[in-house]
Amino acid sequence: MNQKKVHEMVCVIDKSRSMHGKEQATIQSYNEMIQKQNQESSIYITTTLFSDDSRVLHTHTPIKEVKPLTEREYYTEGNTALFDAIGKTFLQVEELLRGEVDPRVVVMIITDGLENASTCFSGEEILQLIRRKQKEGWEIMLFGTNLEMIDIAKRVGIKKENVLKYPDTEDGLRTSYQIAGRRFTEMLSV
Repeated sequence: MNQKKVHEMVCVIDKSRSMHGKEQATIQSYNEMIQKQNQESSIYITTTLFSDDSRVLHTHTPIKEVKPLTEREYYTEGNTALFDAIGKTFLQVEELLRGEVDPRVVVMIITDGLENASTCFSGEEILQLIRRKQKEGWEIMLFGTNLEMIDIAKRVGIKKENVLKYPDTEDGLRTSYQIAGRRFTEMLSV
């Protein structure tokens, strides 16, 4: 069992077709967010990119070892399987942290679309999973572009104060990553 407290930064990032035109803003913003966290050597990161399928980019990787995101990894395709991405990522992180004493986990979910393609997890299953993780101390943030983000957050149990609606522009996306980076710093320093 690890004696040092684990700090896990989890990013679940939409790469569905609706993100087309924002690839460079996403790549640059993600990389800047990671670089700003880099001073904290005790931070680990798990990153999932999702559309119809989820692709894990980093799994419990020390943040100092994370290579910059590029166009090879981040390109747009498919629909928005938001619930599947959340469910698969949370279960993977849960398994990785099994045996850790009181790990500090902060999650950023960023999407510009509504759930429309999940086949493995329902909204109710995600609600139960998020409630359980929040009881264990996980902080979960949802960043999205449409007005329904508050309703989605409520449906799956994400606290209203952890939801940010951003303008559906490259600048809006950049701003959301900057805010997420600050929130990661605040929440992981507790």
